[in-house]
Amino acid sequence: MAQRQFRSDDTDKWKYGFGTGSAGNGSINTSTDAPIDSACSGTSGTTSLTATNASFATGQLILIHQTRGTGVGAWELNKISSYTAGTITTVHSLCNTYTNSGASVAQVLVMTEYNDLTINSGQTLTAKAWNGTVGGIIAKFVKGTCTVSGNISTTGAGFRGGNGINANTGGQGEGTVGDNRGYNSSNSNGNGGGAGINYENTSGAGGGNGGSGGNGIGSTGGSAVGAASLITMDLGGGGGGSGYGGGHGGGGIYGANGAGIILIVASSISITGSIINTGNNGTAVYESASGGGGGGSVLLKCKTATLGTNLVTALGGNAASGSQKTSGAGGVGRIHLDYKTSYTGTTNPTLNYTQDATLDYLASSNFFAFFN
Repeated sequence: MAQRQFRSDDTDKWKYGFGTGSAGNGSINTSTDAPIDSACSGTSGTTSLTATNASFATGQLILIHQTRGTGVGAWELNKISSYTAGTITTVHSLCNTYTNSGASVAQVLVMTEYNDLTINSGQTLTAKAWNGTVGGIIAKFVKGTCTVSGNISTTGAGFRGGNGINANTGGQGEGTVGDNRGYNSSNSNGNGGGAGINYENTSGAGGGNGGSGGNGIGSTGGSAVGAASLITMDLGGGGGGSGYGGGHGGGGIYGANGAGIILIVASSISITGSIINTGNNGTAVYESASGGGGGGSVLLKCKTATLGTNLVTALGGNAASGSQKTSGAGGVGRIHLDYKTSYTGTTNPTLNYTQDATLDYLASSNFFAFFN
């Protein structure tokens, strides 16, 4: 697969290392991330990306991601050569085709280039929630050290839980295939959990990602998606909704949202706080129960990393239990580390990692960054 992901096996090498540090030192208190972003589309081998945001500018480093539909999970790094209304011209040809039509949605966002970045103790950087067009992703370059003393979270910022359609029926969770959150007990939305479609004897299933979501009563958990190395990476699947049990009336029970994506590309990463990428928990009301959201995707790229003990998590949301019914839990997400020199620590779920000698901010990276 063609890729530009700052890996030794890239077919098109990433020339800009950990970024230029052009944003200076960042010190983040509690806030919701607000990247420059847009829905987008473009064809592999071209340098034209359809996207609309007046804040796109020459020289910005960008992440492009196929978030849903055809080619889902594909992503790459690139650089903006120029922007005119509605079109980004990229420095490098697109490695993948990105589709924004029908069930397929792709997005592009600018990755801020910090010199050093600190998430302050007791503070939380939260992802902008996925809204069906953009969101659900926190992505940063850090030329020096990324210090996470507080928290980074995309909990519940991923694919949306199934609708509470009416008193008797829940909707299936949104997932990698689409957003058909109507009556369906299967996982036909990819990693979206199936719905409890009859309040008398069903419950919602969990969304999937690194693992499948748990089955509900009469509903199927969302599928496992993506790759352990995160060369393709996905939002956590939404949990399935459920009807409002026991004849109590009112609307159905909404499924839980899945978690999002966190990408940090830094020379050094130090975590004493937490990176939390967990699906929301299912909900129980009377005899009804909706499915938990799937865990998200965490990709860290650095020379050295200090991760602590299970401070980085990408778990599925919990199942819920009504008076007679239990839903399905969300499946776990994925955590992968690409590092050059060394790392310490553990994660939950267990870290997948690759030692990669290309992960450095070399003089050649500065050269290419200047002339391209």
